[in-house]
Amino acid sequence: MTLNEISAALLGNARRKALANLASKKHSQIVGAAGSSAAVMLCGLPAPADGAPILVVGDSLDDAGYLYFDLCRLAGEEAVAMLPSGFKRDIKYGQADAPNRILRTEALNRVKAGGLRFLVTYPEAMAEGVASREDLDTATIHLAKSTSTDMRELQKWLKEKGFKEVDYVFEPGQFAVRGSIFDIFGYSEELPVRLDFFGDEIDSIRSFNIETQLSEKKLDSVAITADVSGGEGMLSILHFVSSKTLVAMRNEHYTLERVRAVASTEISAFTLLTEEGEADAPASLVDADEFTDKLLSFRRLEFTAAATKPDSGAAATLDFDCSPQGIYHKNFDLISDSFTRFLGEGYRLCI
Repeated sequence: MTLNEISAALLGNARRKALANLASKKHSQIVGAAGSSAAVMLCGLPAPADGAPILVVGDSLDDAGYLYFDLCRLAGEEAVAMLPSGFKRDIKYGQADAPNRILRTEALNRVKAGGLRFLVTYPEAMAEGVASREDLDTATIHLAKSTSTDMRELQKWLKEKGFKEVDYVFEPGQFAVRGSIFDIFGYSEELPVRLDFFGDEIDSIRSFNIETQLSEKKLDSVAITADVSGGEGMLSILHFVSSKTLVAMRNEHYTLERVRAVASTEISAFTLLTEEGEADAPASLVDADEFTDKLLSFRRLEFTAAATKPDSGAAATLDFDCSPQGIYHKNFDLISDSFTRFLGEGYRLCI
């Protein structure tokens, strides 16, 4: 029995119809969505008519990670994107996390391009502003094989967008020129790219490994995006996604309170003293009141593993009726007895 068959059996026609009804409500909730059944439930929700992804909000980075990987298994990696925080630890230390900034930029580009089904995030990441769609376009340059591109103009553009010229690229925001070879490490891809010029024509484009400097994959085209994590005109992710987006949260009250707490963060005295990190990091945080008003304008769905949930003002509630897996502590006799009891009660076991 495949994973998709198990998912289909768990959903069933009745649950699918109930989920479609919930998704149309302004504010609804689901209880009893324990373990990976939360991801199964999310995959059972109808896709918005305009193709906007469902914004899935976990309680923490770890929780969002579990949701992300479950959704990838069920819906496919091409249908899911992750929007993490752009900083290591707490934003008050101002320590940029380059890999996460790549993921943030990639997520924004995928939302903008369309075709994404789920955008997974968490309160700390939502508290950080993102670039507008227009600024994202301005910070991106498209390059294609067999097209004419002036190397000097490309260097000028990269420098204007904050890229630094180095001998060999090893982190995002760098480029290197060696004869006809042009290496660029942007914020839109996990690997840097190597352009091989023949005169002003791009002869080849390849992604490459920074450790070995060996090519990984040949490309026909590439989009290079600069760092769009700071500066003026930053908006909340709620302004970037479509107004028809469904926001699915573990807990609406916790999400709003956590965003408010992060948004009030100030840079630490230690960071200012050592002059390490980005001292203006808090400037990229959203306005908590504006964020709250914006969130309440969306359709919202709260989902919890608990069997019951206090009334949150939701217009409708669906009990998914799934309970957490029992804790066996490697006690195989207990596992055997448990499975025997389940079979005796008419359950079908899928391992």
